[in-house]
Parts: sequence; C-alpha cells; structure tokens
Amino acid sequence: MEVVGPVRVVHQYVNMPEQSAEFYNETTGQLEEVHGCRPAMGYSFAAGTTDGPGSFSFKQGTTTSNPFWNAVRNFLAAPTRDDIRCQGAKPILLATGRMKLPYQWQPNIVSTQVAIIGNIVIAGVPAEFTTMSGRRLREAIKKVMNDASDGETFVIVAGLCNTYSDYVTTPEEYQIQRYEGASTIYGPHTLTIYLKQYQELVQAAAQKKFIPPGPPASKLLQSNLITLVPPVLYDTPRWGRNFGDVIQQPPKFASPGDTVTVIFVAGHPRNNLMTDSTFLTVERLEDDEVWLPIATDADWETKFQWTRTSMILGSSQVTITWEISQDVKPGEYRIRHNGYYRYILGGVYPYYGVTNHFRVAPALQKIRRRNYG
Repeated sequence: MEVVGPVRVVHQYVNMPEQSAEFYNETTGQLEEVHGCRPAMGYSFAAGTTDGPGSFSFKQGTTTSNPFWNAVRNFLAAPTRDDIRCQGAKPILLATGRMKLPYQWQPNIVSTQVAIIGNIVIAGVPAEFTTMSGRRLREAIKKVMNDASDGETFVIVAGLCNTYSDYVTTPEEYQIQRYEGASTIYGPHTLTIYLKQYQELVQAAAQKKFIPPGPPASKLLQSNLITLVPPVLYDTPRWGRNFGDVIQQPPKFASPGDTVTVIFVAGHPRNNLMTDSTFLTVERLEDDEVWLPIATDADWETKFQWTRTSMILGSSQVTITWEISQDVKPGEYRIRHNGYYRYILGGVYPYYGVTNHFRVAPALQKIRRRNYG
C-alpha cells in the first residue's frame, strides 16, 4: 500500500490525576463527569498473571482488602479516603502516588503523542492497552479522522512510548480486577481520559492547531539513580594473555549455514555499554584490501556471550558466534571484538582483538580447495 500525504506530529504531557472526561454510564443511562486518580496498584497486581503467578495468598479478581496487607501498605504510604474512593473496585495494595522515596514510584505526568502520515495515524501510548482498550482507542481516533477527511483511515496503537504507566483496561475490565485491572493505576476511567486526550491530539494535528506542551515531566538524572548492581572493581587478563587475545580461532574454511565460534580474552561489558557502537563486527576483505563490516551485535545472526572466568582475578572471556546466512558473499572474513577494561589502580581503557582470516565459500568450493590446494 502506498502512503501519500502530509506528515504531522503532536505531543503533549498530561497530568493524569487532574484530568476529567465525560462518560456515559449504561447502567444509569446518565452522562457523568469522571476523573483520574493518583496512581495506585491493586491486590490482584501481586497475584501476577496466569502465565506468571505471584507469591503469598494473592489471587486475581480480588476486590476486598486485608487488614494485614493494609498495615504493610500504610507503613510504606497510606492512601487517603479520596484515593480509596477514586480507585473504586480496586483495593489499594500500594499507594504509589503517595510514595516518593527515593523518587516517585509511578508517574503522575505521562507523555501522549500522535503522528499522522497520510491516511495513517500512529498513536504513541504510554501504557499497555488491553485488546479491547486498544480497539476503543482506534475507533475513537477513526471517528475524528473520518469527520476531518473523506478517505479511509488506518490507526496503529504503538506502545510503549516515552513513559511507562502500567496497564489500561476498559471500565468493564477494571471492575473485574484481574491483574491488568489492578495495574490500571489512574483508576476505573483511565481509558475514558485517554480516549478524550487522543481525540484532541488527532483533531489538533488534522486541523493544524497549536496545542500547549503540558506540564513538565519529572526528570530522573543518571547521577541521581540508585542501582543495586555491584560496580566493576577491576579486570585482569588471563596469565600470559592480553585483553583482546584470541583464545579460540575460527576454522580456516566455512560454508553458508555453518556457525563460526570464537573466544576472546575480555574486560567486563559494563565498563562501556558501547551505546551507538558494537561489541563485535564480522568483517569481509574487499578488493581494495579494506575490511568492510557486514554484521554487528545488532544482527540476528551474531551472538555475544560474556563469562567471568575468575571472580578473584577479575578475568573474563567473551564467546562470539556467527551463523553464516545462505546468501552471504564468498570471500575472506574475520571477527573483531571491541571492549573496555578497568585497571586495578583506576581508569577504564579500550582494547580490541581480531581473529585470523577464514574463507567463506559454498561447500563444493571448499572441498575443491582442500583437494587441489
């Protein structure tokens, strides 16, 4: 399908507990004004899902509280009466909207955005929408687009985008309080608020209207984050080795469909996460004697496995495997490993290692080369 038309993008931060929307209550037949709630997790959240159940006595579908777990909850942060009333069918297990140490446990302000590309609308959502919630969001967006244009509109719900705020269920699913409903943190009308918000975003994008950016979101600076992962203290190579030395070389010949495995003396990968770079490259020798990278650690056919060989000495090795695809170009290849090691007296330093050359050719060519030199 060919997509033709302008590209428009709209983004807005939204303070969910302060939002309101109109909701038609089918039970009473009345149009009601509903509001968002401070974030909170319900009892069924602790029950887990069918394919990943939780611990203790928590069960999905719980709509009543327990004095013991309420006492544990209140020790961390006690919900107010308004919090309890707002969350409706959800008994609050964690009043995350009241928990701010070491920082806010769940966001009040979320990121919402839409991108219109021709007749395609991409809704970037900050949570996991259930199937029915996603369908209702698509229909709400289509309604606005159909009023603004004559062509057929295709809507894509894309998440997670910029913010994670757990799940979004329909008001009906919320009342059942299974895992997803208990994890719908802004209350029973979270979806109702999102439907209104995304309709307004789409309308603004379609009509080229200005929309305010919204309240600023919380900023978690890297320097303020707490981690329970122990730091890398130091790295040392194996006795008689240097970082980047090849412990296991590749075979001299390989064919499409083969798996080539090599092992290097290495430092700890957490010394440098190689963001926008790579821990490995598979390189082919070109006619001008230049090595051309044809695969990195981002490719499906490569694997990078780090192993600590000595906790006391801080020695490590990495195993790199390359599954040679059937359409690979015959030629001379090598595998390169890039990394960083932490010196015991301080400082982090780069290193690299390169394997011997090996030839990749169809099996018939490999047999001929062996037989006839």
